[in-house]
Amino acid sequence: MLQAGLSKISTCVYSPTKGAVSRKFMENMVSPGSVRPLMAPHELQEGIATLSRGAYFKEASLDMMLSILTESAATMSGVERVSIWALNSRQQELLCLDLFELSARRHSKDQIIHASRYPVYFQALRAGSSISADDAYIHPLTADFAVDYLPAHGVTAMLDTPIHIRGELQGVLCLEQVGTRQPWTSAHGLFAQAVANLVTLALVEYEAEEAKLQARAAGERLRAVCGAA
Repeated sequence: MLQAGLSKISTCVYSPTKGAVSRKFMENMVSPGSVRPLMAPHELQEGIATLSRGAYFKEASLDMMLSILTESAATMSGVERVSIWALNSRQQELLCLDLFELSARRHSKDQIIHASRYPVYFQALRAGSSISADDAYIHPLTADFAVDYLPAHGVTAMLDTPIHIRGELQGVLCLEQVGTRQPWTSAHGLFAQAVANLVTLALVEYEAEEAKLQARAAGERLRAVCGAA
């Protein structure tokens, strides 16, 4: 389950020169035929409507709901990587709950991002605003990732939207372009926010169901004790 809060974070060093070289290398590695255009604004609006009509919230497990959301968001938007991350209980890390890679049609999870390594990014999340980086290597809020995360995954552009539950920051939804970059539009921002809202709904539904199960178990224990008396 997602845990509330953000941690105090230390400073790490970023090399603009190294970042620029890595970005150039990754963009040149992508062949023209592999470029996947992002969806148009009207297609994104249709995608939001389709996701919002989903009937899986009360039927699927939490893991399945998150997998459905990441895969659907990637397919509908044309973004290569879509992931959902949670702040851990110690407030020092983001833990990946689900990552979907569109080209490979692959899900993964449990990757960890440490606050101490990416201080500026975590500070931006604490501020509560979305991060729209058309060039993740030079954007001031994502440049820390240029040392390792970006080149390791081929990521060139990031659109990250905070996830809140009852007004508290709980995690982040990440949309990441790989290879050739295309500018994020306001429609992409609205789409990402809508998906983040659906993540919140999934988590609230999960918490409500867990509370019901715990109450039912407590009631059964009480009846057992009373029956034995």
